[in-house]
Amino acid sequence: MSTDSLTILHLSDLHFSAYPKNWNQWFSKRLLGATNWWLNRSSKYPSQRYLQLIEVVRQMGWDHLVISGDLTQLALPEEFAKARMALRPLLQNQERVSIVPGNHDYYVSENEESDYFRSYFGSFFGKNEIHTRRLNQNWHLIGWHSAAPTPWYSASGCVRRQTLKATDEYMQQQATDTRFVLVNHYPISFPDREHDTKHELLNLEQVQYWLSRRPQIRLYLHGHIHHNWHHVQQYASHSLHVVNSASSTMIDEKSTSSFHRIRLRKDQIQVEPISF
Repeated sequence: MSTDSLTILHLSDLHFSAYPKNWNQWFSKRLLGATNWWLNRSSKYPSQRYLQLIEVVRQMGWDHLVISGDLTQLALPEEFAKARMALRPLLQNQERVSIVPGNHDYYVSENEESDYFRSYFGSFFGKNEIHTRRLNQNWHLIGWHSAAPTPWYSASGCVRRQTLKATDEYMQQQATDTRFVLVNHYPISFPDREHDTKHELLNLEQVQYWLSRRPQIRLYLHGHIHHNWHHVQQYASHSLHVVNSASSTMIDEKSTSSFHRIRLRKDQIQVEPISF
């Protein structure tokens, strides 16, 4: 990894899918999710698309891989197992991969022993309140876990107070000129649409205000909304690049790209949409 520059590949919302095998798994929000998948989504996610994405990423040169949530569709153990097996070629070096969960990865309430995201991908987030990685001498990465089971009509999330506190503590421990990449599943703005309270952070205004007072955070990577965008959020003291990689495995004529390649060099940020 170069000490002066680095390349990040940002994927999101892969939605590896399976149908519930046990009847008790149907008596939950999964019934609605499985029906929606069968009627509306499955045709946009052909199986060969996953293989193509993994091969494209495998052949690209990159320093760090980010997946910003929704590895699965219904948070079934079979889906997590399928995702882990398929992504294995990209996960060989744990230090070069950061994965945060999305709402579909915590789709229904489970007991602690059934935290399948943590069982299959927990090593790519860690056991602490936040995920952290030193990317190079100039840049560090921080990942948030803001997903939790919600009622059938909601896909919202929440950034916990202790998450913000842990983030501040980590940033204060670094050199004053360190820049940060923040990864979270949920968007902080909606540049091409109206806000949808059922699909956003419940404490969105608090998080927006918090970010407006953290000029050292220069790049925010997310997914959740299946529309690609890259825009620059202007605050009084600084600007924040916001990148949504939508759903990297989805076939959609309206999508402008499948994922993003991001090049960081000291204070410069270059975002390149990638299609395949």
